[in-house]
Amino acid sequence: MHRPNIAHAILAYLLCCLAIFALTALMLEEPGIFPMSGFAGPQEVRDNTPAGIRFTGDSWRYIEGGRKLISGKKLDPVQSSYRGYIALTAASLYINRTLQPLIAIQVLAAVAALFALMLMAHRANPAIPLPAAIATGALFAINPEFAAWHTAVMTESIYTSAVCIATVIALAATKGNYTWKMPLALLAIVAIALIRPTGWILIPAVLIFWIVDKVKAKWAKLLGTILVAAAFLLLAAAKPFNNGINTQSPTVKLYKGEVVWNEDLWRLEMPPANMEKTSIADGLKYAIKNPIPSAHLALRRIVVMVLRIRPSYSFRHNAFLIAYHLPMTLLALLGMIIGRRKRHVQISSILVAAHALVVALTFNDNDGRFTLYITPLLGLLAVTGIAEIIVRKFNLEAPPSPAELFDLEEEEDLE
Repeated sequence: MHRPNIAHAILAYLLCCLAIFALTALMLEEPGIFPMSGFAGPQEVRDNTPAGIRFTGDSWRYIEGGRKLISGKKLDPVQSSYRGYIALTAASLYINRTLQPLIAIQVLAAVAALFALMLMAHRANPAIPLPAAIATGALFAINPEFAAWHTAVMTESIYTSAVCIATVIALAATKGNYTWKMPLALLAIVAIALIRPTGWILIPAVLIFWIVDKVKAKWAKLLGTILVAAAFLLLAAAKPFNNGINTQSPTVKLYKGEVVWNEDLWRLEMPPANMEKTSIADGLKYAIKNPIPSAHLALRRIVVMVLRIRPSYSFRHNAFLIAYHLPMTLLALLGMIIGRRKRHVQISSILVAAHALVVALTFNDNDGRFTLYITPLLGLLAVTGIAEIIVRKFNLEAPPSPAELFDLEEEEDLE
């Protein structure tokens, strides 16, 4: 078996890029394909923005925040939690009031994320690198939901892309002299965390991966993981993070058994609670006192997160979501199990679990957008699972590298 020509890999990547550009252009030309609503800002903003650029209820938060930054005003507490994205929005507004530069940035970020995904798939499946890379890239590039969110003034597109990039950064930091690479990688991940509050979960997730990857003793791995988790919980309970978390009322939503934001949909009847005690500590005490219903609520939220369907969507939309997400999630679970020794599987699994944990402890959004953050990694894991089955069934082996042919030491692979 010969190594695929690098030209084939480049061609595959360019074709996937073309698919991203084409689908995004289609969504801009035909916004009715994936309508969004609920914009709460001034009508003049909507009137002065091309129709293809989508707004939702949160869009005005970022546009108003961008205007504040341009005029030197202070962001409000909620906007401060999204300062990274608001900074991009401000730069876009400064260049062009139509927000077109922001959409261009989001599409370019998606192209970078595509490269990260295909690189990981190519390096982690040496026996069939090109098919694995193409399959992983295609799952990301031809999903019309991603294309729709690329055209929205929302954090979802760029944060989803940033998660893919953060995965590669976390992996690359463990190669060679990692003592200086890891601090730089951590700074990059902190920058990504500034996009939206969910991003802060990346920091403990990546630290735990580094501990699992580099620490040899099992007891030390366990201890390190516990210490990182405990430190993150203490940080979340302190200001200003506690204030930012409480703006989403996770404890109140726990008391109410809320699965989807401000909806009765799939709501769970919970034991009585004191609605005046709504701090994070109060929620933790309530969960400890009522472990079974609290665990049931968390599990229900994760199931809804994975299925993605919503009653407000059309039959076709829900059918697409089930056909796309359910098989991919099941195959991703298979990939997590049979590929558990691969480093890209370990980091991807940790990041998927971390984002699922955030939803389990808070809520799903009405439009299911929180699932987007982990969907590319689920695709990568699913392809890994299928690739492992093919390799084992047909006894495929990785072709020799140039370093092996000339009896040279090759740099450690990503997996």
